[in-house]
Amino acid sequence: MDEPDERDEGERMAPARLKEVDRSQLLMRTVDVERLIDDEHPARAIWEFVGKLDLSGYTEQIRSVAGVAGRPAFSPRLLVSLWVYSYSRGVSSARAIERLCEHEPAYQWLTGMESINAHTLSNFRVAHEQRLRDLFVQTLGLLSAEGLITLERVMLDGTKIRANASSSGFRRKPRVEEFLEQARKAVAALEAVNEEESTRQVQAARERAARQRRERLESALKEFDKLKEAKSSLDRVSTSDPQARIMKQAEGGSAPSYNVQISTDAAHGVIVDIDATQAGSDYKQLKPAMERVEQNLHRAPEQAVVDGGYISSDNILGMTKRGIELIGPDSDGKAAVEANRRKSYRRRGVSPAYETSKFVYDATTKSYVCPQGKHLRYDAKFEKDGTMRFRYKASEQDCQSCPAKAECCPRAKYGRGIEKYEPLPDVAEFRQKMQTDKAKDIYRTRSQVAEFPNLWIKTKFGLRQFNVRGLTKVRIESLWAAITYDIQHWIRLRWRPSIANLAPS
Repeated sequence: MDEPDERDEGERMAPARLKEVDRSQLLMRTVDVERLIDDEHPARAIWEFVGKLDLSGYTEQIRSVAGVAGRPAFSPRLLVSLWVYSYSRGVSSARAIERLCEHEPAYQWLTGMESINAHTLSNFRVAHEQRLRDLFVQTLGLLSAEGLITLERVMLDGTKIRANASSSGFRRKPRVEEFLEQARKAVAALEAVNEEESTRQVQAARERAARQRRERLESALKEFDKLKEAKSSLDRVSTSDPQARIMKQAEGGSAPSYNVQISTDAAHGVIVDIDATQAGSDYKQLKPAMERVEQNLHRAPEQAVVDGGYISSDNILGMTKRGIELIGPDSDGKAAVEANRRKSYRRRGVSPAYETSKFVYDATTKSYVCPQGKHLRYDAKFEKDGTMRFRYKASEQDCQSCPAKAECCPRAKYGRGIEKYEPLPDVAEFRQKMQTDKAKDIYRTRSQVAEFPNLWIKTKFGLRQFNVRGLTKVRIESLWAAITYDIQHWIRLRWRPSIANLAPS
């Protein structure tokens, strides 16, 4: 047997030689910024798309101009691209973007290795509502020019997105007035303090926070006036986001929220309108949504597909008047009418034996006969809730002398009246149409088109709760989400295929 090698044995006894991590050193490296990301990276696509937009509306407000001393402003193209790319990655915090610009390659490529302050980003996001809406309209124009929007069929759907407020922060008016008085005293006290030079920044921050709280409470008091004017039953307002409203959530329960209305073109799933409202229900949002779509693209949709929350006689008539074919679940409204009638019967003290259904029509006299054999003659007709109502009334003398008056019309000063109704022609036509297989097949496609943007914005963008407060800023953040969503569609449907065609075989 061979003798063991002593040197080998010694080497085996020595500790392993490892390269330690040295984080105390300073390095200088050459960075090719252009190669930080590959040619197919979505940041390049976003930069290219934003470069096609007219951003002159943003540059008009920039005070830093050529030939005058001062620090140059960041390009609107860069700031728009940063926010679009960030929302596409589920990043909606200005401070998070500031940190990512320090080390994340795509952000470094967009900024050219520059650092951008979070305040600059935050202010840019919320300071230009009309310009951002113009940007959204331009985006739709580019997508329409590339054949991604047809307006042959538009799906409308609403989704509740939580407000940046807590349910526990809702207070009644007296309590808000008390908080406001305290806030005003706090602001006055801070303004009266004479701080040293070293604490001016801290003092300014305290004063700013106190003023913001006072402004929110003043806004809360104004919301009470709006609720009263609207005859709302709500008696509490949030002290952190006064314009938020408690709304039912899809997953159950209630929370401070905004109702975001999204109109989606069915051809390629492009969002053609978005808006945030304080309304808890959807039925009053159809007409405004279609008007905004027409404003955005200078023509109305040919067809609007909605769920049952938007179906009402008023909306059916409104869409017919605008030349838009409405598709939605058929509901003749009889159940609602009967329910309202029964409430009316109970309120007026009418017994079941003398409800309207117990009155029989007499074709000979063209009148209705009550259970006591008295005739109710035709009185008037009028339109209401998509129906033509025909009113019949008994004579005052017949009712006053009737032994059943206490059961039939105990509170009526004059004769008993009943109403018969029939749907207006447009409403009847809609209900007949929704019985056809063609209309039903169209409606079945609604959820996969209309609900997809809602799901994408909440899951991919992470926008389950707004990052800003107040209806105006919430609408702005909704627009950012819609622009980002549409640009992502363009990347998938147009930009990536074009890049693939340019790639060498």
